[in-house]
Amino acid sequence: MHGVKRYNHSRELLEQKRQQDKQRIVNYRALTAQTLDARDAQIYTAQSLELTTSLLSTNPEFNTVWNYRRDILEALHPGARPSSEAFPEDELEFTMAQLKRFPKVYWIWNHRVWVLMYFCRDNAAVWRRELAIVDKLLSMDARNYHGWHYRRQVVAQIERIEQRSLDRSELEYVTQVINRNISNYSAWHQRVQLVTRLFQFKELPAEEMHTLLRGEVDYITNALYTDADDQSVWFYIKWFITNDVVKTTLPSDEYAKMLRGLRDNVVLINEDDVEFSGSDNNWCLKMLIVIEGALKDAGVESNAEYSKVAAEYLNKLITADPDRMNRYKHLLGSE
Repeated sequence: MHGVKRYNHSRELLEQKRQQDKQRIVNYRALTAQTLDARDAQIYTAQSLELTTSLLSTNPEFNTVWNYRRDILEALHPGARPSSEAFPEDELEFTMAQLKRFPKVYWIWNHRVWVLMYFCRDNAAVWRRELAIVDKLLSMDARNYHGWHYRRQVVAQIERIEQRSLDRSELEYVTQVINRNISNYSAWHQRVQLVTRLFQFKELPAEEMHTLLRGEVDYITNALYTDADDQSVWFYIKWFITNDVVKTTLPSDEYAKMLRGLRDNVVLINEDDVEFSGSDNNWCLKMLIVIEGALKDAGVESNAEYSKVAAEYLNKLITADPDRMNRYKHLLGSE
């Protein structure tokens, strides 16, 4: 009997939920129609703004309504000055409330940038405050790529207004984030952007550039020993050793020395894995092929030497990574 009662109770709850969902759909469709009718009639009032607030709170991915909301704000604030201290704080509060609920919806981030650019484009204090806000947002979800993209936009505006680069301080910030979680692919991607900018725009004296690169080699080596199975680290290392910025900044003998040092460390890590688990580490074998290729491209090793070593690692990968066996066999055939 106990089981029957629970079953009946569940049926009642399901029916109740179905009716509630049905009513929500009816309400949503009515609100959508009312809002789009107002847009088509070009009604730009506080009341129409409230309609968009209600609709976007329900469906923040309704890009058409975000566009309409911006049209309303422009109509309500036609004389907005880019450097003004007075801007609609409630609009920023609205977007923040939505971001807390839907942190990975692009249109919310996009609208927040628009608000700041329209009302206070040249106000450094506002952008600095925004940078502090995005710090907190990323502390809650450090892997949110929308948050990282937004941070780049905010930093770019601060740099534009203050006429100075923030790349060094941003690199320090990214290092702290990675140190807290080495698996943060978004942070490693940001590191690529920053290191590239530092060298492309020659933001450092030559000796400081060399020092930074040497420090980067130590950093990625430590990262390898921290977690040899984390793909984020391997992707960054591959970028680092094959990037033209690194190859052209370091003297050729030092570049070759760096490659050999990394190779030795990767070999040691792989040997540890073999001893511990009885099998090679896929990432180590793949990276060893990349390193050998870089040594060949740098003129340190001959094509024959590279082909011999690459074939050895590919044969090991066929055993260690059977799911990609055909790919490795194909690569073997092209060596």
